[in-house]
Amino acid sequence: MALMRFSPASRKNVDRETDPYIPRKSASATGVCPKCHAICRNKRWFLDEKEYAALTRKEGAAVLRRCPACRKIADGFPAGVVLLRGGYLREHRDEILNLVRNEEKRAMGFNPLARIMHLTEKNGVMEIATTDEKLAQRIGREVRKACSGTLEYKWSEDSKLLRVNWVREA
Repeated sequence: MALMRFSPASRKNVDRETDPYIPRKSASATGVCPKCHAICRNKRWFLDEKEYAALTRKEGAAVLRRCPACRKIADGFPAGVVLLRGGYLREHRDEILNLVRNEEKRAMGFNPLARIMHLTEKNGVMEIATTDEKLAQRIGREVRKACSGTLEYKWSEDSKLLRVNWVREA
Protein backbone atom coordinates (compact mmCIF):
# COMPACT_ATOMS: atom_id res chain seq x y z
CA MET A 1 0.00 0.00 0.00
CA ALA A 2 1.46 3.32 -1.03
CA LEU A 3 1.55 6.20 1.38
CA MET A 4 0.14 9.40 -0.10
CA ARG A 5 1.01 12.76 1.35
CA PHE A 6 -0.79 15.95 0.65
CA SER A 7 1.26 19.02 1.24
CA PRO A 8 -0.26 22.45 1.62
CA ALA A 9 -0.55 24.34 -1.63
CA SER A 10 2.66 26.09 -2.46
CA ARG A 11 2.77 29.59 -3.87
CA LYS A 12 3.18 28.40 -7.43
CA ASN A 13 0.17 26.05 -7.22
CA VAL A 14 -2.23 28.68 -5.95
CA ASP A 15 -3.73 31.05 -8.50
CA ARG A 16 -3.53 34.38 -6.75
CA GLU A 17 -5.90 36.83 -8.40
CA THR A 18 -4.83 40.30 -7.53
CA ASP A 19 -7.29 43.10 -7.01
CA PRO A 20 -5.82 46.39 -8.27
CA TYR A 21 -7.70 48.30 -5.56
CA ILE A 22 -6.15 46.46 -2.61
CA PRO A 23 -2.70 47.88 -1.74
CA ARG A 24 0.31 45.55 -1.65
CA LYS A 25 1.79 46.95 1.55
CA SER A 26 -0.05 47.72 4.74
CA ALA A 27 -0.15 51.26 6.03
CA SER A 28 1.57 51.96 9.31
CA ALA A 29 -1.40 53.82 10.79
CA THR A 30 -5.01 52.80 11.21
CA GLY A 31 -7.05 53.86 8.17
CA VAL A 32 -10.63 55.10 8.23
CA CYS A 33 -12.93 55.45 5.23
CA PRO A 34 -14.80 58.77 5.50
CA LYS A 35 -17.66 57.57 3.29
CA CYS A 36 -18.68 54.15 4.65
CA HIS A 37 -16.93 54.37 8.08
CA ALA A 38 -14.93 51.17 7.53
CA ILE A 39 -11.71 50.81 9.53
CA CYS A 40 -8.48 49.23 8.26
CA ARG A 41 -6.03 47.72 10.70
CA ASN A 42 -3.32 45.19 9.75
CA LYS A 43 -4.60 44.92 6.13
CA ARG A 44 -8.10 44.00 7.32
CA TRP A 45 -11.20 46.15 6.81
CA PHE A 46 -14.05 45.92 9.32
CA LEU A 47 -17.10 47.90 10.43
CA ASP A 48 -17.43 49.20 13.98
CA GLU A 49 -19.31 52.46 14.50
CA LYS A 50 -18.15 52.93 18.11
CA GLU A 51 -14.50 52.57 17.17
CA TYR A 52 -15.02 54.85 14.14
CA ALA A 53 -16.43 57.56 16.43
CA ALA A 54 -13.52 57.16 18.85
CA LEU A 55 -10.90 57.29 16.08
CA THR A 56 -12.36 60.36 14.39
CA ARG A 57 -12.64 62.27 17.68
CA LYS A 58 -8.92 62.05 18.39
CA GLU A 59 -6.53 64.14 16.30
CA GLY A 60 -3.99 61.99 14.46
CA ALA A 61 -5.42 58.68 15.69
CA ALA A 62 -6.34 57.54 12.19
CA VAL A 63 -5.56 58.39 8.60
CA LEU A 64 -8.53 59.20 6.37
CA ARG A 65 -8.44 57.05 3.23
CA ARG A 66 -11.15 55.51 1.09
CA CYS A 67 -11.66 51.77 1.30
CA PRO A 68 -11.25 49.64 -1.86
CA ALA A 69 -15.03 49.18 -2.17
CA CYS A 70 -15.71 52.94 -2.12
CA ARG A 71 -12.94 53.45 -4.68
CA LYS A 72 -14.43 50.77 -6.96
CA ILE A 73 -17.88 52.38 -6.68
CA ALA A 74 -16.45 55.83 -7.48
CA ASP A 75 -14.51 54.48 -10.49
CA GLY A 76 -17.37 52.25 -11.71
CA PHE A 77 -15.21 49.11 -11.65
CA PRO A 78 -17.44 46.07 -10.85
CA ALA A 79 -16.07 42.65 -9.97
CA GLY A 80 -19.41 40.93 -10.52
CA VAL A 81 -22.46 41.55 -12.70
CA VAL A 82 -25.75 39.75 -12.08
CA LEU A 83 -28.47 39.77 -14.76
CA LEU A 84 -31.94 38.67 -13.68
CA ARG A 85 -34.67 38.34 -16.33
CA GLY A 86 -37.92 36.65 -17.24
CA GLY A 87 -41.63 36.80 -16.60
CA TYR A 88 -41.19 35.55 -13.05
CA LEU A 89 -39.05 38.59 -12.25
CA ARG A 90 -41.79 40.99 -13.36
CA GLU A 91 -44.35 39.23 -11.14
CA HIS A 92 -42.14 38.87 -8.04
CA ARG A 93 -39.88 41.91 -8.37
CA ASP A 94 -40.20 43.09 -4.74
CA GLU A 95 -39.49 39.68 -3.20
CA ILE A 96 -36.42 39.18 -5.39
CA LEU A 97 -35.20 42.69 -4.58
CA ASN A 98 -35.57 41.98 -0.84
CA LEU A 99 -33.67 38.72 -1.30
CA VAL A 100 -30.81 40.56 -3.05
CA ARG A 101 -30.61 43.26 -0.34
CA ASN A 102 -30.65 40.65 2.44
CA GLU A 103 -27.82 38.76 0.74
CA GLU A 104 -25.81 42.00 0.57
CA LYS A 105 -26.30 42.58 4.31
CA ARG A 106 -25.30 39.01 5.07
CA ALA A 107 -22.18 39.25 2.91
CA MET A 108 -21.15 42.53 4.56
CA GLY A 109 -21.10 40.65 7.88
CA PHE A 110 -18.26 38.51 6.49
CA ASN A 111 -16.59 41.11 4.27
CA PRO A 112 -17.43 44.82 4.57
CA LEU A 113 -15.93 45.38 1.10
CA ALA A 114 -18.63 43.23 -0.56
CA ARG A 115 -21.31 45.69 -1.67
CA ILE A 116 -23.81 46.34 -4.41
CA MET A 117 -22.53 49.19 -6.59
CA HIS A 118 -25.75 49.83 -8.47
CA LEU A 119 -28.99 48.15 -9.36
CA THR A 120 -30.70 49.12 -12.62
CA GLU A 121 -33.80 47.86 -14.42
CA LYS A 122 -34.39 48.16 -18.16
CA ASN A 123 -36.85 46.32 -20.39
CA GLY A 124 -37.62 43.64 -17.79
CA VAL A 125 -33.95 42.95 -16.99
CA MET A 126 -32.49 43.72 -13.56
CA GLU A 127 -28.73 44.34 -13.58
CA ILE A 128 -26.82 44.26 -10.30
CA ALA A 129 -23.14 45.30 -10.22
CA THR A 130 -21.12 44.24 -7.17
CA THR A 131 -17.70 45.13 -5.79
CA ASP A 132 -16.92 41.47 -5.06
CA GLU A 133 -17.27 38.50 -7.40
CA LYS A 134 -18.18 36.21 -4.51
CA LEU A 135 -21.19 38.43 -3.69
CA ALA A 136 -22.41 38.15 -7.29
CA GLN A 137 -22.09 34.38 -7.09
CA ARG A 138 -23.99 34.28 -3.79
CA ILE A 139 -26.80 36.50 -5.11
CA GLY A 140 -27.26 34.21 -8.12
CA ARG A 141 -27.22 31.09 -5.96
CA GLU A 142 -29.76 32.49 -3.47
CA VAL A 143 -32.14 33.68 -6.21
CA ARG A 144 -32.01 30.27 -7.85
CA LYS A 145 -32.51 28.51 -4.53
CA ALA A 146 -35.56 30.62 -3.70
CA CYS A 147 -37.13 30.96 -7.16
CA SER A 148 -35.75 28.07 -9.29
CA GLY A 149 -34.94 28.98 -12.89
CA THR A 150 -31.78 28.63 -14.94
CA LEU A 151 -28.50 29.96 -13.54
CA GLU A 152 -25.26 30.42 -15.47
CA TYR A 153 -21.84 31.66 -14.32
CA LYS A 154 -19.22 33.12 -16.68
CA TRP A 155 -15.78 33.89 -15.25
CA SER A 156 -13.48 36.18 -17.19
CA GLU A 157 -10.08 34.73 -18.01
CA ASP A 158 -8.05 37.92 -18.17
CA SER A 159 -9.63 40.08 -15.47
CA LYS A 160 -11.31 39.53 -12.15
CA LEU A 161 -14.94 39.64 -13.31
CA LEU A 162 -17.89 37.29 -12.92
CA ARG A 163 -21.11 37.45 -14.94
CA VAL A 164 -24.14 35.69 -13.49
CA ASN A 165 -27.26 35.13 -15.64
CA TRP A 166 -30.56 33.95 -14.11
CA VAL A 167 -33.71 33.34 -16.16
CA ARG A 168 -37.17 32.09 -15.28
CA GLU A 169 -40.10 32.67 -17.57
CA ALA A 170 -43.17 31.56 -15.62
